[in-house]
Order: sequence, then structure tokens, then C-alpha cells
Amino acid sequence: MGLKDNLKAVKAEINTEEQFIENFIKGERFIKKYKLYIFALIAILIIWFAISFISGKIEQYNIEESNKIYTSLLNNPNDQALLEQLKNKNANLYAIFLMKELAKDINNTEIKSQLQSLSSNSDANHLLKNIISLPLGEKSIFLKNYDKILQAYRLLGEGKIEQANILLSQIKDDSALSQIAKNLKHYQGISR
Repeated sequence: MGLKDNLKAVKAEINTEEQFIENFIKGERFIKKYKLYIFALIAILIIWFAISFISGKIEQYNIEESNKIYTSLLNNPNDQALLEQLKNKNANLYAIFLMKELAKDINNTEIKSQLQSLSSNSDANHLLKNIISLPLGEKSIFLKNYDKILQAYRLLGEGKIEQANILLSQIKDDSALSQIAKNLKHYQGISR
């Protein structure tokens, strides 16, 4: 019995080795047949990872550089060279800086004209363009509910409650500003 068991074990081991060699040969044939495609795929993946890594590093550098310029501008807001650098590096931060400066002096026509040109023909973020349009007195697509609340608040301050209620009722219940609109309608501009 021991000899039969040994023979069976040897046969099983040989069959396993044969299957391994057979699979190895099939794999080798597959690689030879599609060698060019496999190397092309590997090369494309390596190039893609390299480009992704390099572009990520460049983007990170630009962000850090823009933040340094913005911080320097906050410390020295009258530096026109830094302002021009920020305008060229990052239009979004440039717009935010101009809006901050406009908040300090609401009647500054130079800043308003710069914001106007920035909102009309630049690569600034679309949402930021809509935010820019509010202080310039233009209608904002994304912030229309916010604009309605501001208009209603002004009307309530003037005592025009009916007109304010009409504006506030135009704000839908699923809006993030619906609770503010309900509060304004309820209190109708009453301040204590």
C-alpha cells in the first residue's frame, strides 16, 4: 500500500508540474503575441502617472504662490505690482481681493470697473462671477433668492410690507434661505 500511495503522490505532483508548465507556455505565447500592446499599455500608464504627478505639483506650486501673493497684498493693499501678479496668477483670488477692497470703499469706481471687466471677460469661477455681480447692482443667476431677500429687507425698511411679502413668497420652500424669508414675512420688519 505504501508503494501505491507513493506512486499516486508522484503522479499528482507530475500532473501539477505539467499543468504549471502548460500554463507557463500559454502565458509565454500570449505575451509574445501581444507584446507590443502590453508594452504600449505599460508605457501609456507610466506616462499618464508622470503627467498627473507633474501637473499636480505645478498646480500645488501655483496655489502656494497665489496664496503668498494674496497674503502680501493683505499686508500691503496698495502694491500695484503684487496686484498685477495676483491678477495673472489667480483670477479668483484677485476678484476676492477686489471685493474686499470694495467693501472698504463702496464708492470706489476704479475697483468697480475692474470687477466689471473681470466678471464679463475672464476665466474666473462662474459662481464667483455671480457673487461679483451683486455689489455691482447686476442680477445674479445663482444668488437670485439672496437678492430677493436683500430687496425685501430694503422694502421692509421703507415700510413697503406688501411688496416685501410678494418678493419673499417667491422664495421656494426647498431653498436654503426659506427660513429667513419666513422670518422676515412673520416679523414684517418690526425691530425692537
